[in-house]
Parts: sequence; structure tokens; C-alpha cells
Amino acid sequence: MKVKTGLVLSGGGARGIAHAGVLQALDELGIKPDRISGTSSGAIIGALYASGMPPKKMLEIMNKSRIFEMKGISFDFKGLLKSDVFRKLLRNNLSVKTFEELSIPLSVCATDFTNAKSVVFESGDLIEPVTASCTIPMVFSPVVIDHKTMVDGGLLNNLPIEPLLHKCETIIGVHVNPIRPYKSGSGFSGILERCFHMSVSNIVKIKAAKCDFFLEPEALAKYSVFDTKHARAIYEIGYEAAMEKKDELLAL
Repeated sequence: MKVKTGLVLSGGGARGIAHAGVLQALDELGIKPDRISGTSSGAIIGALYASGMPPKKMLEIMNKSRIFEMKGISFDFKGLLKSDVFRKLLRNNLSVKTFEELSIPLSVCATDFTNAKSVVFESGDLIEPVTASCTIPMVFSPVVIDHKTMVDGGLLNNLPIEPLLHKCETIIGVHVNPIRPYKSGSGFSGILERCFHMSVSNIVKIKAAKCDFFLEPEALAKYSVFDTKHARAIYEIGYEAAMEKKDELLAL
């Protein structure tokens, strides 16, 4: 049996805070998702929201955590950030521990690095799959689940619409990685980020066409995926972008 509204949230590092702004707008418009699918930072926001956390509380948490901040990282195996930063955030702020306890059904997309395929988690332990979904390769240490090495879900599927297809009458998609023309002078992290976005952009466009409503706030392009110090501004961009389209949203 189909539910009314599905919401798919992309990855995007610090830009994922914009998802909380979008959710705030949806709350104010009286639009409540019946299912959520997310990857990377979209999985974190999706899990927090599905557990009952208000979007403004998410902003407060993300503003303090600075989990995507890149300052001081050296790009060798000894310098990897530990994925424990995500576990700690989730354990400290989630009121539940399993998918089954969530008030809204959630699908979390991660990448099975061992077998080079995208995988979706929808039952059992919640914290490890969400943690795995966020572990950007070469930045955060991977997570092992069922003897398989799991990394960031956005690597192969940065707009995981598949769990919502044929299950929702209406699908709202939010993608937080718009691409601007390249400017020379980008540092290592900026080049790495751009390569990733370019590699997945065509696939995202195909999936966006399957959404009944698709939002990609252009103003987010001026912020890096590691730019946590502008959390409030990123949140407001998501909120304002959704509110600018409120007539279209309400028409759904």
C-alpha cells in the first residue's frame, strides 16, 4: 500500500544542514513526509527528524558539532578522522537505537566498498548504518558491517530515490550540491569536492526527473561541504528556498 509523501535527502557534508531548513518549511506548511530516504548528511538529518527531533534543534546540534570541519587534516592513512564523531553525535541525540523505533520509516543508503555497490538499510541497528553512510573515503574511517567495508552512500547514490519508488504517491527530492563554474585557486579539498560532484551530477539529474518536486538551492554553491562555521546561513538557505516554492509544495 502506497503512502502519501516520500522525502529523499541527498548527501552534502555541511551543506546537508540545509535539509533541516527545508524540513522546517515543510513543518510550517503542514507537509509531513510518510517515508524518508537519505544518504550521508541527508541520512543524519533524516534519522533525527524521523526520531521526532524538531529541525531547529538539528541546527543547534550541527552548529556545535563541526563534524565536517577539515581544519588540520592531513590526507594520509594516519591522518584520517575517526567515524566515531558520527556515532557520538547520533548516540547523544537520537532517542531511539533501531529503525523500527522511528516514528517515520527511514531508508539509509551507504556504499559497500568491498563489493562496489550501493546498499540500503531499513531495519535493525540504526546508528552504524547512518555512521557508515557519512564516512567520506579518505577523510573519515570506514565502518564494517557484516564483514563488509561501508563508506559514504553518496559515492554511488547521492539521491537515493529507489526506496521510495512505488511506495509513495508523491516524492519530494532535495539535493544540496549545486555546481557552479570552476574557478582556479581551489585547494585540495575544493578540487576533491568538485570531482565528486561532477562524477555524480548526471545520475542525480536522472533521478531528479523522477521526483514530483525537486529542490536544489543554488545559493548553497558558495559554501563548501566542509563549511560548518556557516551552519545557520546554510539552514536559512534551505528554509527560504522551500518557502519560495510553497505554492508548488502545497499543490502537491
